[in-house]
Amino acid sequence: MIKKRLTVSLIVLIGSVFLFVFASFAWFAISDITDVGPNIINVVNIDVSAELYVSDNGSTYTSASSIDFQNVVPGDIKYYKIVITNNNDFNINTQVSLHGFTDSVADSEGDDTNYLAGKTLLDVLVLNASNNVDSNTITNQTLTSLLQASSFVVTHESVAIAASGTAECYFSFTVSTSAGNDYQNLKLDISNLFIQSVQQG
Repeated sequence: MIKKRLTVSLIVLIGSVFLFVFASFAWFAISDITDVGPNIINVVNIDVSAELYVSDNGSTYTSASSIDFQNVVPGDIKYYKIVITNNNDFNINTQVSLHGFTDSVADSEGDDTNYLAGKTLLDVLVLNASNNVDSNTITNQTLTSLLQASSFVVTHESVAIAASGTAECYFSFTVSTSAGNDYQNLKLDISNLFIQSVQQG
């Protein structure tokens, strides 16, 4: 009898964990926005598309599929542009953020002393960001100084995009000239670029 209760308890526990994981996944995966007013719940489907571009000079951009930092030296700059299209018949506000920062060693056969000492490229990568809609900018800020909740960086906050319109969000990363030998053989991966949109109130 005790063994049967233990088995049932274990099944309920495992089911609860799966339900939590599924609920968490659903929370992040569903694009519907719920606006709760005094007596109204209005569910709106937000239809937004985005294209990522990269440039070495800040003027000629080519299509890109990832944010990549390899073989960079102090003073190097990498430029990115996201073209966001509002496919709705209403105006939206859009936020762009970077998530999933992971430090590692660039060359696994090289010296890993700097990595083991806790050095991170977040301290020497300088972000600049702007857009073609408003005058909001980020100027010469390290990723460490912009990091929120130890996990993400907002590059563009509440960019207004008109119905059926587009916005161009620019950001660049500069390897600080203050980065010395103590930042050699380090690698930084950024796994996600999130674009979150809500209907303007």
